[in-house]
Amino acid sequence: MKTTSLFCCAVAGGQSLVSALTIAEINGNKFLSPLSGQTFQNVTGLLTAKGPNGVWIRSTAPDQDAATSESIYVFSTSAAVTSLAVGDIVALDGKVTEYRSSAAYLYLTEITSPANIQVLSLGNVVKPLVIGKDTLSPPTVQFSGLDGGDVYALPNGVANISAVNPVLNPKSYGLDFWESLSGELVTVKKPRAVQRPNSYGDTWVVGDWVVTGKNTHGGVTMSDKGEILQVKR
Repeated sequence: MKTTSLFCCAVAGGQSLVSALTIAEINGNKFLSPLSGQTFQNVTGLLTAKGPNGVWIRSTAPDQDAATSESIYVFSTSAAVTSLAVGDIVALDGKVTEYRSSAAYLYLTEITSPANIQVLSLGNVVKPLVIGKDTLSPPTVQFSGLDGGDVYALPNGVANISAVNPVLNPKSYGLDFWESLSGELVTVKKPRAVQRPNSYGDTWVVGDWVVTGKNTHGGVTMSDKGEILQVKR
């Protein structure tokens, strides 16, 4: 991981203010941010996508650690945020927050209460990361470092993951791999649906990477202890 500097500034109302921060440092190399609850100054990022309640930004100074996502969601419906455009490079202050709408979900590390938003440049190229090419390939055997190699040993397990908050190992564990890309704009080459859409229209897909457990129905079968057939393309 490339060395960066953290500076802790004046304390206001019992809350430290952090400056000279990168997005990777905000996300950290675990499921929960090491800086949750802290406010910071002057984080810089390229705006990669917009949604109805905020925007996603990607670091302009990425590190070399595959476990730290270089992108993050900025939650805000303020005019200062909604007026931004994809391709803008911005600098802003904000607060590091962990959010989930249900106890059954993983937390999402995000930036809230953005302030002092500056547009540093316009019209920059936004290029999605290709899964398996610009990133590691998704692991094919183990789901989490907490399941002991048995996906059925971790029923839901979100509470355990949040409590233990293990260091991410995206080379070995599927859940860690996707967490390491939290907030990132990605492309899945040659996607193939392996399950019917759910009530929200969400569809499980696999891409053009190595896939294990393919079955005769066109789906993917999970089995305990990682004892699944590996199929290479």
